[in-house]
Amino acid sequence: MNRRTRRILFLILFCGLLLAGSFAWNQYRHQNTVAVAVAKGKAMYDMTALTQVRLDQQQMQAIALADAGLLAMLGGDDYDFLDAVVLGAGEAAPWQDAGCASHNCVHISLYDYTHGGTVNAILNTSNGRIVDRWANPDARPGGSEFILPKALDIAAADPGVQNLLGSLDMDPAMIPMSGWLADDACRDDWCVDLTYQDPAGSGKIVHVFVNMQQNRVARTFMTRGRAELPVAAPQPQRYAFTDGCKEDEYGWNVCWEMTASDGINFYDASFEGTPIFASAKIGQIEAWYPSWPGGYRDEIGFRASVPPFGDTQVTDLGNGFEVRQLFTEFTHWPNCICCYRYEEIMRFYDDGRFDLGFVSHGPGCDDLSVYRPFWRVDLTLNGRGGDEVWAWDTNQWVPVAAESEFFPFVDDLSPEGEKLATFDGETHYRWQMTRTDPLGLDEARVFLLQYKEGEGDGPIQTGPGDTFVPPRQWMEGDPVSGDDPVLWWVPLLKSKKSEPYWCSPDPEPGINMCETFLIARPAGELVQPSEEELAAMPTATATAVPADTPTPAPTPTPRPVQGEGAEDIILNSGCGSCHKIGALGEGHKVGPDLSGIGLVAGSRVPGLSAEEYLRQSILDPNAFIVPDCPNGPCIPNIMPRDYESRLSPAQLQLVIDYLLTLTEGTIVVETVGEGAVPAPKAIPAAKNAPATALPRSSALMVQVLLVVFVFILTLFLLFKLPGEDK
Repeated sequence: MNRRTRRILFLILFCGLLLAGSFAWNQYRHQNTVAVAVAKGKAMYDMTALTQVRLDQQQMQAIALADAGLLAMLGGDDYDFLDAVVLGAGEAAPWQDAGCASHNCVHISLYDYTHGGTVNAILNTSNGRIVDRWANPDARPGGSEFILPKALDIAAADPGVQNLLGSLDMDPAMIPMSGWLADDACRDDWCVDLTYQDPAGSGKIVHVFVNMQQNRVARTFMTRGRAELPVAAPQPQRYAFTDGCKEDEYGWNVCWEMTASDGINFYDASFEGTPIFASAKIGQIEAWYPSWPGGYRDEIGFRASVPPFGDTQVTDLGNGFEVRQLFTEFTHWPNCICCYRYEEIMRFYDDGRFDLGFVSHGPGCDDLSVYRPFWRVDLTLNGRGGDEVWAWDTNQWVPVAAESEFFPFVDDLSPEGEKLATFDGETHYRWQMTRTDPLGLDEARVFLLQYKEGEGDGPIQTGPGDTFVPPRQWMEGDPVSGDDPVLWWVPLLKSKKSEPYWCSPDPEPGINMCETFLIARPAGELVQPSEEELAAMPTATATAVPADTPTPAPTPTPRPVQGEGAEDIILNSGCGSCHKIGALGEGHKVGPDLSGIGLVAGSRVPGLSAEEYLRQSILDPNAFIVPDCPNGPCIPNIMPRDYESRLSPAQLQLVIDYLLTLTEGTIVVETVGEGAVPAPKAIPAAKNAPATALPRSSALMVQVLLVVFVFILTLFLLFKLPGEDK
């Protein structure tokens, strides 16, 4: 072997080592970035893990994965351990025969990626036995520190995320949240939203929706920004709460305890010795945003996405008492976007009345939103069994024979303004929702189900977004009268970004909160109204869903857009949350400025008139993607694709006619050829991203090219050298 050959072999070995080192460095860089992000995300989760009993999560995971029954339920499926949480006395009641009492039993959850949903177990820590197991295919749980590395790894490998954020080792804007997108697989799949401040300094929030079941990023987009307010910083987040009981207080006996993810659970309530309800709690809060379209399934509790803030407040009302708990998602209120702040309230009065209340302080992630708290009340009037349920229908009270869904709940009411009546023996209650919306747009859904053990009396796990699951999946037409009814009350609180402000943080957070109450009023024997009372009633505007109406399947429920004028329709459709439309909406958001759309609509797509183009853009927004948006190239799948089912033909025409009149300013026109499909462009890099923060794939390509260049150059020089025999 001559010297030239030896040098060539040495060169090959050297370049091979360089290339291997490059791969190793990139892998380390990637893992280190994800590790930093995981550490920051876990720090946020650790803040929500405070409870009266500390659990060794690793030990709980080991117990779960050693249980033959759980492994048999999973089979060969791909799964992850989610978490383990301690149960208080109220939530542990279904397993009291197995020795579960206050804080000695644990709820363990795993997520089944293969088939969807969770596999669950109840562990009695006193004896180390698993006393119950079940699968919940409808569960879409909140995030946890155990799935966080997987979510971040998927996000960090996505080119769009790399281009927009550079890396994910920045502080998250929110705790990773369980969310859904109505026009994407994230409608049904379990998806987690990772949120960050825009590195370009716009003040907006970057959302990275990760589909955990498909191992991919479903969507990346931004929502609004807002300048910081000149207000004092709040007190530190204390993650504090106070469990307690009232004994013979204004005639009431009731206890309450903070749960891991269902808010405060009020349990074993009785009035003057008569049982009233076994449990009342909020299983979840859905925040719905028309501009995404999608939202979150917030959980409230000591290990939830929106944890308790400060002690539970118990206030004497003079004729009763109130129990109130504040929950807030983050610590720098009110200077935050995507910051959730809720209050759960129950009031008990000396005449036997009780109220269930909810308050949202915002600000949420976008201007137009709908908050939907899911209250569950397990009635035990006069003890288990024998309860009767009646509903008001147009002009009389009628018995509710089978499980039913009522929507809307605030219209077609009795002369006293009530919708439902429940009674057992001498114990009678009428149910009425307070009207609080300043524009009178109050809405609610109420579900009446027969009580069955395991259907929400233990820990409630949230379901696919916008499907009202739970409880809708449990409606099977079973009888409710003569048994034990469970009432689910879901008020729909819609924000408004114009006078009167409502359920919206602007112009000042905390001022324009929205609240709602469901009143359970004790009453005498149910009597049908007289002809005089009926004649004095206003004409009913809607009727409830009849008791024998088949239960709809758990599919998304598009909300018809309200409004008779074009401007009202546009605002109520959520268009102003993404577009500036003349005097409507806001500029510099996710959608293009439409203030001059009347000038260019007819020349956007060859063969389509201005009216045809606008109609297509509203009903099929992915048919043509406008090149330029305020935050960079426009991205497909951002605009809702359900307006055909939400707008009437007349409303659609009003909107089109209005858009055709908009001729402000100038807009650069760009068209595509006949039959061509415009491809979506890459998301632009962050404006202030450092030059060294190349995406992982780009950095690796540069290093490979450098190694190849060195190899070719050296090889060329070697061949130019004179040959040697030794």
